[in-house]
Amino acid sequence: MSTHHDLLLSIEETLALLEKTRSAESRGPVPEEPLPSLLKDCEAACAALDAAAEESLRTIHHFACTGGTILSRCIEAMPNTVLLSEIDPLSTLPLSTVDFAPYDLLRQSQTSLRPLDDAGVSEMFLAGLNAMYEANLRAGRRLVIRDHTHSHYCTQINPDERPTIRDILRRQFTLRSLVTVRHPLDSLISLLRNGWVMFAPKTLEEYCRRYILFLDAYADAPVLRYEDFTADPDRRARQMTEILALPYTDHWRDILPVIAVSGDSGRKSNEIASRPRQEVSAELRVACKESRSYKSVCARLGYDPSADAPVFDIGES
Repeated sequence: MSTHHDLLLSIEETLALLEKTRSAESRGPVPEEPLPSLLKDCEAACAALDAAAEESLRTIHHFACTGGTILSRCIEAMPNTVLLSEIDPLSTLPLSTVDFAPYDLLRQSQTSLRPLDDAGVSEMFLAGLNAMYEANLRAGRRLVIRDHTHSHYCTQINPDERPTIRDILRRQFTLRSLVTVRHPLDSLISLLRNGWVMFAPKTLEEYCRRYILFLDAYADAPVLRYEDFTADPDRRARQMTEILALPYTDHWRDILPVIAVSGDSGRKSNEIASRPRQEVSAELRVACKESRSYKSVCARLGYDPSADAPVFDIGES
């Protein structure tokens, strides 16, 4: 944030010069019109910079197949909001097969003969992100990071052996964060259908054990349920903007069709509505009754653990 600091120094020097000029003029004839107009402009600029210094970086976090894409698109539809989707500088998931990446320095560094270690990657990531953050701030835009939680909590790596993206971002930014969730039975069914279960064993218990680790890591962040959003989109959209301190527009639904982000695994239309639960296998039905971690997640998030319970009868949050 050195740009703000340098500009503040420059403005302060200008103010000092104006004060000297005004003092010198005060010894002569009193001007018909006072001079403070430029002085007030400079003071207003200083105040704006001070406010900018307090500006936050926003982050949103959720597991795969939990409705995160439609929620993220809703956020990006808000005025002067820029969303970066599925970000995780320490992800170990394979890159796409496209090798041509002329503007992607991180990718180039990690596919080179001598890649950076995690500390170097984090430092490089923060430097680039800071430049983007400040450029958007100068343009009056607010930056939101949607991380790729799946890379951290739902692959073969041990989630405890690496920092969360929020741990990395906190080294440089003040953060406002939001966690979104969906009934764990529904998200696991979708995960299995998409073939995205990358951990072992591929059970409801293991999935929910990892879900608990995630919820614990973000325990201080407000939580929004996907089912609540689909039941009352406008109210929950406004709630998200309040949590993240973003401007709100009633016209966000009109903007939604032109917004495309990565990670759109399920919902292909712009219609936002409650949907019935997919068929629950006999194996999952048994797991719902036996898994302690599953029951713990349901209790924590206000869901009914029964496989036959109405998906949307989950009470008020």
